[in-house]
Amino acid sequence: MQIQNKDQLPESTLQTETINTGNSSILSSSTKSDLFQLTNGLRPGQSKPIPAAKDVQEIPVFDVSFYNERGDLISGWLAVSTPNAPVIILAHGTPGDRVDMINRASFLFKHGYSVLLFDFQSYGKSQGVMSTLGMVESGDILAAISFLHSYPDTINSRIGLLGLSMGATASVLAAARSTDISAVLAESCPVDATRVPDDVPNDQVRDADRQLVEEVYGVDITLARPIDVVNKLTGRTAIFFVNGDSDVQTPLDGMKALYSAAGEPKQFWVVSGAGHAQSFDVAKADYETRVDQFFDTYLGF
Repeated sequence: MQIQNKDQLPESTLQTETINTGNSSILSSSTKSDLFQLTNGLRPGQSKPIPAAKDVQEIPVFDVSFYNERGDLISGWLAVSTPNAPVIILAHGTPGDRVDMINRASFLFKHGYSVLLFDFQSYGKSQGVMSTLGMVESGDILAAISFLHSYPDTINSRIGLLGLSMGATASVLAAARSTDISAVLAESCPVDATRVPDDVPNDQVRDADRQLVEEVYGVDITLARPIDVVNKLTGRTAIFFVNGDSDVQTPLDGMKALYSAAGEPKQFWVVSGAGHAQSFDVAKADYETRVDQFFDTYLGF
């Protein structure tokens, strides 16, 4: 059976108490409840109601949709500043959806950028079965770019990405595959998207995650490692790493490793007092200034 969306996933898969890796059944439901990879991570569903476009007060968005490379219908919002202005695609984290990116999109729009916010496959209102921690999601970003280059008001627009956590993983992976991306802001970006808490056997979690995703999508989520591909952006796509110094999910050591692995043009910013994905909230004015300057420099706006 070809599974087109999460509602078609067999009930036995959704409710299973243990996951068989081929060697033994591991990870009871109580253990899985502590792992975003196996709950919110792999089967996120709709995390909150998505408002109608007309009810979004911050920016004048309208509904758009497009298909990813797997044939899932991706749902989003577009706000066009002026025809062919640079477009920033905002990529949310997990668990989450496009609503989480409205505040960032709002200040970018006020600075003259068009903005595209969408729900990754399996999140929000988009079709899909489960998260792949950035692997299939990177294809959603590439599909978004194809959509923008076919839409009259953005057909000649330069493209930037602003990715948050899993969205940062997907953004780096997408930029490694595409020459159509001029700049990437990677906020709270994992070195390895399959990294799990230290008190959980990583090999067991990876085996379970990998089997689930391979059965449904045919992709290997252990390849969701931005550090392995970030050097492919060298010389063609600028990258800006943003990380809080209180982030325990994506610690500073990881950001420093990513920065070292990346080629020029590159920059980083450590936000004092910010936890995971909190940089905008903790340092709003500085965030807006630095991010606007970055995109202004590399999108030629």
